[in-house]
Amino acid sequence: MGKRDDILDTALALFNRHGYHAVGVDLIRDEAHVSKMTLYKYFATKELLVEEVLKQRHERFRQSLELAVSKVSDPVGRFREVFNWHIRWFLSRQFHGCMFIKATGEFQHTAQYQNVSRQHKNWVRCLIKALLVEAGIKAADQKASHAQVVLDGMLVSASIFGSLDHVDAAWFCICDCVGIEHVALDKPDLSTLADSPF
Repeated sequence: MGKRDDILDTALALFNRHGYHAVGVDLIRDEAHVSKMTLYKYFATKELLVEEVLKQRHERFRQSLELAVSKVSDPVGRFREVFNWHIRWFLSRQFHGCMFIKATGEFQHTAQYQNVSRQHKNWVRCLIKALLVEAGIKAADQKASHAQVVLDGMLVSASIFGSLDHVDAAWFCICDCVGIEHVALDKPDLSTLADSPF
């Protein structure tokens, strides 16, 4: 792995844990064990680094979620796996909320962050829609939009409350909306749970 990847990985971990404004380039430089000259060689500004971190976050998120969904054969089960994957993320040690929601909150007037974040959320909605269509669910577009918004609410709830109590209730409402059987989401074994699913 090269210096650029070291910087990106370090910045991603720090931004995820502490937010964007709280993390300066000097901390990233020190944690990545690179000189400031090397850091600026690859990322001329902190703004560019934040944008690239968000793009990398999306790509890792996408690859991990698509892989998890691909391992399930039943169409409805694949839709359910989207939520199970999120549960594993919510309970992982590296879960500190959504980096895209944080970015749009901390940088409300920065167009490039808004665009990357919207593209990410739209990708999630499109994945859900495709899975609902595959499962033969009517009005898949509207129901996918509803499910994606509720999923973001689950994410915020898990971050604030540190439990799945509200998440479970929201999932059953999703089942009613979509028109599928009430099957509880999986409860991962915390002793074997990875630090992060992506």
